[in-house]
Amino acid sequence: MRHRLVTVKIGPHSLTLARERARQVGELFGLETLQRTRLVTAVSEIARNTAQSAGEGTLTFLFDTQSVHCAGQALVAEVTDKGPAVNLQLVSQGQQHGKPAGTVNGLVGARRLVDHLVLRPQEGGGTVVTMEMALPRAHKLLSVHEITARVDELITRKPRSAMEELEQQNREMLEALEETRREQLVLQQADLRKNEFLAILAHELRNPLATLNMTLTILRRKTNITHDELIQRSDVMSRQIGHLVRLVNDLTDVTRVDKGKVELQAAPVELNSLVKDALEMTAAAIQARSHAVVFEPTRDDLWVHGDASRLLQVVGNVLQNAAKYTPEGGRIEVQLRTIGTRALIEVKDNGAGIDAEMLPQVFGMFVQARTRSTDEQAGLGVGLTLADRLVRDHGGSISVASEGLGHGSQFTITLPLLQLAASQRANA
Repeated sequence: MRHRLVTVKIGPHSLTLARERARQVGELFGLETLQRTRLVTAVSEIARNTAQSAGEGTLTFLFDTQSVHCAGQALVAEVTDKGPAVNLQLVSQGQQHGKPAGTVNGLVGARRLVDHLVLRPQEGGGTVVTMEMALPRAHKLLSVHEITARVDELITRKPRSAMEELEQQNREMLEALEETRREQLVLQQADLRKNEFLAILAHELRNPLATLNMTLTILRRKTNITHDELIQRSDVMSRQIGHLVRLVNDLTDVTRVDKGKVELQAAPVELNSLVKDALEMTAAAIQARSHAVVFEPTRDDLWVHGDASRLLQVVGNVLQNAAKYTPEGGRIEVQLRTIGTRALIEVKDNGAGIDAEMLPQVFGMFVQARTRSTDEQAGLGVGLTLADRLVRDHGGSISVASEGLGHGSQFTITLPLLQLAASQRANA
């Protein structure tokens, strides 16, 4: 659904106002610094083209709560004019004749700056240029009331003078340059982690494949195999295939969640029961390493609104992580409690711990591959990445604390309470 925010008339003397409104809308609705700069530049280019080719036009900003092209919330800037129609496909191919070079370059450049751009010819002449910029995935979903409040604030803001606008442009350029440098460093670090991750992935795939190949070779060559031995070999193959399936499922889940392609089947979920189920689900991994588990539920039911299977997956991943990185005979404590309108699930262990340098990175993709041990423990270390994405999709958060290597870790999952469901059950 699209909500109209503000409209600006475009003409030769109103380009500064168009830029300023684009900047204000980007700030109020949560675009990051580099995103704002890209949107402002794209709007400026299209507005300039409109003033040059059509003389005047209209710039309208809208907020799309469910953009198809951006897979979520998005800001939309729509420029309408009555000038000669423009075909973006012909422009991008250099075949749109009769248009100034600046118009052609501006349209192609704007398309590269925003997440989605489309041109539509109007009946009776003119063109509508629609640009969309996706809000960051971590940005909370805005209600109609919150959108209206931002529009009210937008209306009260006064435009800057020409000198103030020039100073602002300089600041934006410096901020964009600094953010670009930071992102370049992040990409370089991610590339290093990716290479390490791929090395571990190759190792994890090679082991079960080698076992499967060896078992099949034995079955082909051994003509007098007994029934018991056949069952034994089949069990080995089943375990290795199960391991391969888990690896592929982990990778598929992270990719789908990251792209926003997972639809949550939301309903009231009671967390005490969910955590008990998660403990049962991970019991084999915990018992295999002889860990002691202490579970402290809340006295009353603890209700949240979410997808039970996905939340079970989150808690299970955290418990698997605790079991994996705690030496044999360790202790895992699971406690549920509330703070205000939030429910907390805390999982604490006395295991390997996490270095202070790695704490801010543990939920990042490929990061776990750097710190996981090289023994026979299975998995790719993407469980925490998946947990982080799923918890955020539920409007919550997940955090980690550790006093350092050898001092254990504590993961805290925070979710908004479903107070209505809780009160209904209390009064039943």
